Amino acid sequence: MSDAINKMIDKYTNVGMNIIDALFIFIIGWYGTKILLHIITKMMKKSNVDPIVINFVKSIVNVGLKIIVVITVIGQLGVSVTSLVAVLTTAGAAIVLGLQDSMKGVVSGIIILFAKPFVKGDTIEVGNYVGKIQEIQLLYTILMTFDNKMVVIPNNELASSTFVNYSHEDIRRVDMSMDVHYDSDVELAKKIILRVIDEHPYALKEPIPYVRVSEYKDHAITIGLRVWTKTENYYDLKDDLLEQIKYAFDKEGVQIPYQQFDIHVHHTNNS
Repeated sequence: MSDAINKMIDKYTNVGMNIIDALFIFIIGWYGTKILLHIITKMMKKSNVDPIVINFVKSIVNVGLKIIVVITVIGQLGVSVTSLVAVLTTAGAAIVLGLQDSMKGVVSGIIILFAKPFVKGDTIEVGNYVGKIQEIQLLYTILMTFDNKMVVIPNNELASSTFVNYSHEDIRRVDMSMDVHYDSDVELAKKIILRVIDEHPYALKEPIPYVRVSEYKDHAITIGLRVWTKTENYYDLKDDLLEQIKYAFDKEGVQIPYQQFDIHVHHTNNS
């Protein structure tokens, strides 16, 4: 009788010790994961890794480490880890097959994050949308348009489509054209445009601005201009040039033509 009691005591003592050990492993593993994530984040920030990549890596490492902690705890409690891993693997395979499109999005997200065709804050044009990259998630990229609309683009579509990154280079060229009347002094108009460009603080001196006659239309002479600026100043410079050149033309007497029609009325005398 005493042997049975002793065996029962030993059994429950071992179970109790296993529970305590499992709890200890869980606490150490859970908080150890947070410490390790903090160290990894700090190292990536020192290496100037893009914040979006940092968040992506943190989420993957966080999930992976916590799964390992949970499996270790379950194994400490006496559950067969091999069987558990086999069940998880089978379930994972079934989930992957059922979420093929989502997995394509995940893979595309990883490609975008590490190939870096754009980063957070870049201005891109994709499809009919132009805006700034706000966030790159596992399945979607979030684009904020200039009129503050949020556009959610699946990563698999974005990775396989053609898009324009307006922020990739440090400088951009502003291409514009101004129409002047045939009766206006074209050389004077060119000098006015060059003067406005030269006086603007956002217009770069190098490469040299280009101002030349580019087209003869039915009702106007078109003067093309190309001027370089820093990428962040592109829209400000373009809008300023439109306003300031018009004001300077008016001041100097250079006429900007408008479409007009000549109507000729013929009178016929009927006898």
